[in-house]
Amino acid sequence: MMSKSIKIKKSLSLDDIEEILKDINANKTIDLQLPISIDYTGFGILPSFFLAFFTWVRNNNGKIILPINENDLKKLEDFATDYYGYVILSTIWRNFDIVNKNNVNIKLSFKDFTGKMHQYIDSLTINLPNESILVPSYDHFPKEKGLSHWFYSHDNEFFNTPSGIENSIYHILSQINKNYKQRLKRNISDSFDDINTIVWELLKNTDEHATTDYLGQIKLLPNTRGLFMKIHRSSKNNFISNTKHEGLKEYYIDALDDDEFSFFLEISVFDSGPGLIKRFLGKEWSDDRAIEKNVDTIKNCLFKGQSSVKSNEGVNKGFGLDEVLNLLDKKRGFLKIRTGNVSVYKNLIKSKYKKFDNPSEIELFDWQSLSNENYTKMPTSEGSLVTLAIPLN
Repeated sequence: MMSKSIKIKKSLSLDDIEEILKDINANKTIDLQLPISIDYTGFGILPSFFLAFFTWVRNNNGKIILPINENDLKKLEDFATDYYGYVILSTIWRNFDIVNKNNVNIKLSFKDFTGKMHQYIDSLTINLPNESILVPSYDHFPKEKGLSHWFYSHDNEFFNTPSGIENSIYHILSQINKNYKQRLKRNISDSFDDINTIVWELLKNTDEHATTDYLGQIKLLPNTRGLFMKIHRSSKNNFISNTKHEGLKEYYIDALDDDEFSFFLEISVFDSGPGLIKRFLGKEWSDDRAIEKNVDTIKNCLFKGQSSVKSNEGVNKGFGLDEVLNLLDKKRGFLKIRTGNVSVYKNLIKSKYKKFDNPSEIELFDWQSLSNENYTKMPTSEGSLVTLAIPLN
């Protein structure tokens, strides 16, 4: 009897990814038929696909099917040295089969090429895809191999202040900015400290909250976390016409200049952990909570100093997302959060950051309804994804 499978298209939209999540949630044993590459030029496409993939990894017993002959070294290398393929291979290496359409197991054929991609990311070489950088960490590998040296010290501890990653962020921004160095140099320089702090806050959250189950007791294996940064370039009209999402369209209208080319920086931090809602609530979490209560939990995560997670000294540690909102407001940015069954966004030009007395006052807009009152229950995903847009004109 043939296993049921989902065939993933090369060109994906955010709506396509939500449909993939529906299928994954509906089946406990389902294979994933993957293309050799996907088009991740749109806003948040690649990290959003990772959330769907992590959900399959956490809840499924299927296998990965790839259209690659075991002797086709070029295609094997192309898949393993693309961010998309590299994260997939590194996440499932110990736990899942990878076969081709002839049902030949081809997993070991990738070994040399994944090692090569690891070296590319470790050194940020010119071999990496243009205008984007992805730096992953893997908690299922030994720390010295799994935790990226760009964000972890020699003793494998996450840097405890934003200054610890300044050099890393400088190198990452230099790499993705190499094609537009003179044009964007001033803007990126002016924004550097804020970008650095935003990335540090988001990565700190994955280190503190995304490595164990929602009770903080069991180490999640396999477990993948990472940073994806990309410069998006197009005319303002193209940005507007090429998105179907009305909230993003409104943001592009407000944020971008009428130049021949407009630029914005995407910052996405993703993980395959328990998700913001489950981790915040801990033992109080249940899977039958109303969607409005889950959105309220996200608001609590965004409220300064709020957290159910305690430090070794017994003091509650905030998620730091309030500071991210504050800095993003200064940069006229855009925020999207996808976790659990919640997908919300905030246009910091229209909906300004304020220091509220109560988290319920924070405005978050539903990705589907565009409302800050009526929220849509989305297909459940594992992990969390925070995606930001910062204009660079």
